[in-house]
Amino acid sequence: MRNVKRSAAWGATGFVIALAGAVCTAPPASAGSGNYIGFTNNGWFVVDTCYKWQSSTTPDSCDYAKPINTDWRVEIPEDATGVRVEVTVAGQVAGGNVSPQITDLNRSHCYELKGTTFGPSIAKKDC
Repeated sequence: MRNVKRSAAWGATGFVIALAGAVCTAPPASAGSGNYIGFTNNGWFVVDTCYKWQSSTTPDSCDYAKPINTDWRVEIPEDATGVRVEVTVAGQVAGGNVSPQITDLNRSHCYELKGTTFGPSIAKKDC
């Protein structure tokens, strides 16, 4: 019985040490910049948005097939020094680029998409 108690005590001690090690080696949580890029699709189309972060450990990402009357946003990584945003309107075969040009990542940016597949437009709006 004494060996069972000793084994249980060593097992519990090992478990506590393992937990403490996991807590000490966990990556630090980032508070984030709190800024974001937001979109509202009020156009008569489905849209994809992709974000290519410059000088950031955050992987590039995309939001696909956002339908009419949808809002979405992506948080700006704290370590990003720039971003290239690509807005693709499904079915658009001609026309100008509706991707916003964002140069200041120290604040949030919000946009509204309007129009039709054949004539999409983008406008800045308040966040």
